[in-house]
Amino acid sequence: MDLSYSISLKELPDLSTATNLEELILKYCVSLVKVPSCVGKLGKLQVLCLHGCTSILELPSFTKNVTGLQSLDLNECSSLVELPSSIGNAINLQNLDLGCLRLLKLPLSIVKFTNLKKFILNGCSSLVELPFMGNATNLQNLDLGNCSSLVELPSSIGNAINLQNLDLSNCSSLVKLPSFIGNATNLEILDLRKCSSLVEIPTSIGHVTNLWRLDLSGCSSLVELPSSIGNITNLQELNLCNCSNLVKLPSSIGNLHLLFTLSLARCQKLEALPSNINLKSLERLDLTDCSQFKSFPEISTNIECLYLDGTAVEEVPSSIKSWSRLTVLHMSYFEKLKEFSHVLDIITWLEFGEDIQEVAPWIKEISRLHGLRLYKCRKLLSLPQLPESLSIINAEGCESLETLDCSYNNPLSLLNFAKCFKLNQEARDFIIQIPTSNDAVLPGAEVPAYFTHRATTGASLTIKLNERPISTSMRFKACIVLIKCDNDEAGDDGSSLMVHVDIMDKQNGLSVPYSPGIYTIYPLLTEHLYIFQGEAEEVTSTELMFEFETMSNKWDIGECGIILEVPSS
Repeated sequence: MDLSYSISLKELPDLSTATNLEELILKYCVSLVKVPSCVGKLGKLQVLCLHGCTSILELPSFTKNVTGLQSLDLNECSSLVELPSSIGNAINLQNLDLGCLRLLKLPLSIVKFTNLKKFILNGCSSLVELPFMGNATNLQNLDLGNCSSLVELPSSIGNAINLQNLDLSNCSSLVKLPSFIGNATNLEILDLRKCSSLVEIPTSIGHVTNLWRLDLSGCSSLVELPSSIGNITNLQELNLCNCSNLVKLPSSIGNLHLLFTLSLARCQKLEALPSNINLKSLERLDLTDCSQFKSFPEISTNIECLYLDGTAVEEVPSSIKSWSRLTVLHMSYFEKLKEFSHVLDIITWLEFGEDIQEVAPWIKEISRLHGLRLYKCRKLLSLPQLPESLSIINAEGCESLETLDCSYNNPLSLLNFAKCFKLNQEARDFIIQIPTSNDAVLPGAEVPAYFTHRATTGASLTIKLNERPISTSMRFKACIVLIKCDNDEAGDDGSSLMVHVDIMDKQNGLSVPYSPGIYTIYPLLTEHLYIFQGEAEEVTSTELMFEFETMSNKWDIGECGIILEVPSS
């Protein structure tokens, strides 16, 4: 029986005679207050789903007849505070989802769930502790994500010898892992993201040799890793981003010959990596914004993607020329960079510090440069000729920037000149008119005349095409100006906004298919122009209506404009 989304349903019919009922699905029956006691007696019931039943305060008692129940879903039952101890009678339960915000504790009877394979407690932010779980030998997936009040795990977790996935992300009160974690030798994924109180990892982690993904990002209290981590020889992904107190890595990481990705972005106290090691499988090394990191990392010659922007690295060894697989190299600009000619043909992304006053003209020699980041370079006055390989320019906040070298002819995928209020007219015209495959943003309160079809008020406009029939695709460039729907501050740089464009054939009233359809706008500012491109397919009409819609109740479209590029047939 499936009564999902019956939002006005307040009580269930009498089910006492439904002795053969196998599934009862009541997903998002938000008005349902009570589950009748007869449900706890249905011996053939296999699936009971109360997902999103936010008004349910308690569950019925389960009799010893409910041995057929295999799946119980109580996720988002936000009013549920406790479970009946009789739930332990469902001894064949395999999947249990208890993502209940107010759930304070679990009954001791869950020790009877010896067949449990998937146990989800994600979002139980009031739960302080777990009961004994020593009999959960068949458990494969334990999700404790967002259990922000959970202080520790029971040592009995070590009996879950078949555990494969353990999610403890956002358990911000968790101080340590039990040493018994080493008994979970079949564990493959351990997620400890944003466990901000976690001080140490037990040495027994070295026994979890089947682990291939370890995520410790955001563990801001973690100072070091145990040397035993080098024993996890199957480890492929190690994420330590935002471990702001991490000082060093043990030299034993040199034993991780299957390590594919090592992420250390924003580890602000990290100064160097262990020397004299060669991680043969390492393809991606991210040291973005490790501001104290000074030594160029030479821990693998097989790296494909190396991110060093925001570091203090100011010397690049000539050996990098032999890194034949290196395709992405992010660097921070420093004065002597030009002297390392062996790296100018390799850099793909260059970041400039906020104090930069001038971009050197030799930047055009960086033949593979893909992205240029000049974020908040407030003293920068101009940009010189840029390499033709460039596709991204982020100059947001360059408030003194006036001129650009406008000889660049290749399409760009992203141009961010937000808050660059001093740009001269030639630079503005260049940004507006250059072909872009994604989007551009620059200061401006009105849609420019370059856009031949404009609506100075509202979010829609109608365009009349050639009178002759058209049966072709049609490219267009759009421009919008955002306005806030209230009187709050004019900008919200920390958020993005989805904008949908609907193209309507006014002759037959049907929508015209086109791509990409939805655009992401960032940063959110008034008195700025947002420009993006699209392509409509199978245009047969001579009159089209473009309608723009923001997916937010805080922002609206003040003006819009379109310029068409209709290929000749």
